Amino acid sequence: MNYQIFNDPFPYVIIENTFDENQLRLIWREIEFLGDKLEGPENYSTKQEDGTYLTTAGALQLDNVYTERCFSDILRITQKVFFDNEQLFKDLLEANEYWKTYCRSNQDVTKIRRYYPGEEYKPHEDCQIHVIISTTFGEDAGGNLYFPKQKCLIETTNNKTVIFPGWIQHSVTKVFKEDRYAITKFVRCNWD
Repeated sequence: MNYQIFNDPFPYVIIENTFDENQLRLIWREIEFLGDKLEGPENYSTKQEDGTYLTTAGALQLDNVYTERCFSDILRITQKVFFDNEQLFKDLLEANEYWKTYCRSNQDVTKIRRYYPGEEYKPHEDCQIHVIISTTFGEDAGGNLYFPKQKCLIETTNNKTVIFPGWIQHSVTKVFKEDRYAITKFVRCNWD
């Protein structure tokens, strides 16, 4: 796992080779098992005023599928990689105090989403403190992460993760070559 921490135009992290070979194999196995169970946008996308959705890509919230997180390789592996990583936390805090909320987070919801060629996710904001998007697919398939207000494009490649503030407007550009799978974690703090 190799990561770079950025502060401009907003705090974000890019992780290359997020998962090792075995972790990636287990993640793919679960994605393939769940692939035909993904639900339509009426369950996992925001409806616009004109009645259309911000995306037509299918999705599934893993926390609704598994009563115990230990039964999901995706939930188990992402917990280890993103939240049981003291060195990442240390580096984040050294880079920017903003990351205190990530390091102190204690709740997350995980969704998998499949984009077919021609699908995209229009600009939107999420009401979460942080969003983690890990992508798995073939190379040069489109479906890049774009932040329109900052005119910031992050090319998504296989086994790459981006962590960013959920309230920053973002979108997924049109997928044009192969299916694109995203594992999205919506992270927040509950300080009750």
